[in-house]
Amino acid sequence: MYVYLCFDVEDLVHPDSDDISRDIAHMLADDGVVASMYVVGEKARLWERRGRWDVIAAVAQHDVGLHTDHHSVHPTVSEYLADKGWDDGLAAALCQEGPGVADLARLFGQYPSAWATSGSSWAPQIPAATRRLGIPANVYAHVRADHHGVCWYAGQLCYGDYIGIRGGEGTCCDDAAFEAALPDLLARVAEAAGRGQTCLGLFCAHPTRLRYTAFWDALNFFRGENTPESEYRFAPRRSDEEYATGLRNLRRMIAAVQALPDVTIITTRRLNALFAAEDGPVAWSALAGLAEAVRGSEGIAAGYLVASLEWVSAATALDLLARALVRLAAGAPPAYLLARPVLGPADLAPELPKSFLMSRRAFVALCDDLAQEIGATGQLPTAVMLDKVPLGPGPLLRACAAAFLDWERTHDGALVEIAPAPGEPNIAAELAQTGIYDKLPHWPPHRPDLRLDLLAYHTRLQSWSLRPARLR
Repeated sequence: MYVYLCFDVEDLVHPDSDDISRDIAHMLADDGVVASMYVVGEKARLWERRGRWDVIAAVAQHDVGLHTDHHSVHPTVSEYLADKGWDDGLAAALCQEGPGVADLARLFGQYPSAWATSGSSWAPQIPAATRRLGIPANVYAHVRADHHGVCWYAGQLCYGDYIGIRGGEGTCCDDAAFEAALPDLLARVAEAAGRGQTCLGLFCAHPTRLRYTAFWDALNFFRGENTPESEYRFAPRRSDEEYATGLRNLRRMIAAVQALPDVTIITTRRLNALFAAEDGPVAWSALAGLAEAVRGSEGIAAGYLVASLEWVSAATALDLLARALVRLAAGAPPAYLLARPVLGPADLAPELPKSFLMSRRAFVALCDDLAQEIGATGQLPTAVMLDKVPLGPGPLLRACAAAFLDWERTHDGALVEIAPAPGEPNIAAELAQTGIYDKLPHWPPHRPDLRLDLLAYHTRLQSWSLRPARLR
C-alpha cells in the first residue's frame, strides 16, 4: 500500500510559525524522507513578503501542493460556492484558487501536485476547477468509491482516505501520550494494507500546532468572523521542550509507519503518476458487458459500472454506448472506442412521465447529437429534447444499453423504448450526506448560516462521474 505523508502549512496569524515548516522540512530531508507539504497560497506569499527564503528553500525540497489560496479567511471555499450553480461556481473557483497555483509554482519551482481541502470547506466544483488549473489531484476530498482510497470524480483524481495519530499534534508533544497512541496508529495502517487498499494518506501534522495549543483560525475566523490583522488573537505557545518532543515523535511516527510490511512511502506527486488516466481505449467486445451491467443495475447503484474488469463511470458509460450505436449504424464497428472523461450534468432533468417507442434510426440520430454535445462540452447535458420532451441521462443510458444489446446480439430492435429511469445514481444521496451535510456544518470557521442545499445538489449530480481509480 502506498502511504503519502501530509503536512498542512496554513497559519496566517503567528509569524514564528514560519520556522516550524523549515525545521520539519530539514528534519525529514536529513532522514531521506520526502513528504507532501500542502501550503496555503497566502502563507507562501507571507514568506515572500517577510523575506523568508530559507523557509521557501527548505519546503521546496519536498512535494508542494496548494492548501487553498486563503484557507479560513472568509469567504471560505464552501462559502464562496454555496450560492452558485455549476458554471458560475466553476468560474468562481478558477478565479479564487488560480492565484495560489501561480504563486506556488513561482516560489517553489514546482507546479502544485494537489489541491488539499482546508478543514471541511469543500465543494463539488473544486475537482473540475482544479483539473482545469492543471492540478492533477485533490487531497482530503469529500468523495470516495468503495475501499480503494482514491477515485475519479468531476474529472479529477480524488484522494479521500487518510488517518492520523489520535490526539494529533498534542499527542506528539507528550511522550507518554505518544507511546500509548502509536500502536493504534500502526494497527490502523496495517489493517488498511491488509484489506488491499491502494493508498492512504498519513496526516502527520499542522506544523503550527507543534508550537501552539489552539488553531489560529478558530481564534480569529470563527463562524464567519474576519478579525483584522491588527487585532489578531494569539494562541498559547508550547515550551521549547514540548516543541522538541513533538519533532522527535513526529520523526519516530514516520519511521515506524515506513517500517511496516507492505507499506511504501510516496509523495502525492509520484502517486498521481501511478494511476491510469480516465481516458483510454475500451475494447468493442467489452461493450456488451457494459450494457448488461447497465441493464442489470437498479439506478446504477454504485454510480459506476464494471466491464471486462475496467471501472467505468455512469457518465462515460452513456457516452460510450451512445457512440457505439452511432458506429453500428455506420457499418462495421471498430475494435476499440476511446473512453472520454465526462462530467455529470449541471442540473437534474425533469422526470419522464411515461414510456414511449421511437424508431431505431431516430434514436441513432439522437445518440449522435448526444455524443457531439458531450464531445463539445465534456459534460452530460441536463437533457436532450425530443419533440419538446426533455430526456435526461437516466432514461437515455437505459435505452442505449437495451438498444445496443438488441442490435449487437440479435440484430433486432427496429423500435427503441424510452422508459422512465432514475435521474441520478443511487449513491448520489450518500455522497451528498457524507460529503456535505455531515462535514461542512461542524468546521469552526464556517458561518452558522452556511447554505448547503446547492452544494449537496451538485455533489449528487457529479455522482455520474464517479469511479474508482486504478493503477496503471
